[in-house]
Amino acid sequence: MLGVSTAWLVAAGNSFGQEINPSFNAQKISVPLEYQESANAVASRNVSVTLQNAPFAKEPPAVSGKTLRGHLEFNSKATNCISFLWQQSEGRLFLDLNRDGDLTDDPAGAFSSASANHSSYQTFTNVHLGFDTAQGHLSVCADLLFWNYGSRPTCNLSLRSFWQGEINLNGRDYQIGLVPVALNPDKPADGARLLLRPWEKRNEAFNVFDGSLATVPYQNKLFINGQAAELDLQGAAVAGEWKPTVQLEKQVAALGSLKIDGKFIRRMVLSSGAYLVVLDQPADTVPVPTGSYAAPDVLLEQGGVAASCVHSSPRISKAVNVDGITPVILNIGGPLTNSVLASRRGPDLRLDYQLVGAGGMSYKLINQDRTHPPEFAVYKGENKLTSGNFEFG
Repeated sequence: MLGVSTAWLVAAGNSFGQEINPSFNAQKISVPLEYQESANAVASRNVSVTLQNAPFAKEPPAVSGKTLRGHLEFNSKATNCISFLWQQSEGRLFLDLNRDGDLTDDPAGAFSSASANHSSYQTFTNVHLGFDTAQGHLSVCADLLFWNYGSRPTCNLSLRSFWQGEINLNGRDYQIGLVPVALNPDKPADGARLLLRPWEKRNEAFNVFDGSLATVPYQNKLFINGQAAELDLQGAAVAGEWKPTVQLEKQVAALGSLKIDGKFIRRMVLSSGAYLVVLDQPADTVPVPTGSYAAPDVLLEQGGVAASCVHSSPRISKAVNVDGITPVILNIGGPLTNSVLASRRGPDLRLDYQLVGAGGMSYKLINQDRTHPPEFAVYKGENKLTSGNFEFG
């Protein structure tokens, strides 16, 4: 397994399992973030749709078949709404990107769906949207998915852009970035995810929901492998564009300790506490700030195969209580065991595949090859009764 111990800005190369020097070389670090586009979706969210019956002042030529028009709403400000005209029967979408009420004068606002015409499910790719913020113009790249099986369409936005920078942790470069999942022009950090992974992995595809833990919930207080820090996102207008900067300032936190029984842990994240705790390849015993945390998210990796256990959000129950007196024992991690949960549904026998780790936690493989699903066989004594494959779901 790859060692990723991260004492803050310390050049000495601490090997995995050795004591980590938590000292800073600087009290405060400022990292400017640059706009970056991805070939794949990094996050997704639904967009509110308000329909209108009356035509806009200027529209593209009318077509036969179904046409819907209205507004895409991203926050409470009317100035950030985007008017649209969807010629569903032709697979065409027109956006009023300059927000002047004219849907014919935006050369970059006309799109064709890759799916067949007349489809109720149409995707429009490489859509560049802009929003006004108090610190300048915020731009994003996205794919828009429209579907309509009745009189009211639904829109889903797949975000394909984020902001990134480079930071040195323990003599190793890391990618740090911001993914504005909620896409709130008033407060870009609200609902955002913090991208934090080794710099050499910066070109690898990621998604905030893929279980890789390449991103973690954005929180103002961060504890990463032995060091507490105040995290502050600041935005400023540079040449009229919103440009974010992440600042990290050293803090001192009261510490307790975790004792981890499991193996193959690449990353563990504890949230819903005073600090967001990120532990990369933790040793058997690790310091963490005192407090109450939700059940941890865990990424396991061995031999190029990765699996994760990510708990749903919002998290309500507190599962890890660190008091600073008695070490908290976590039975978590590998090794993993293939298992089957059998249950009865009427006259049928239901078989559910589970990948179970220490403490009975269930994991999912990352980048699983769905063309080769897990198989099962049922025997009575030595006689094979039936066999088959598990379906994805």
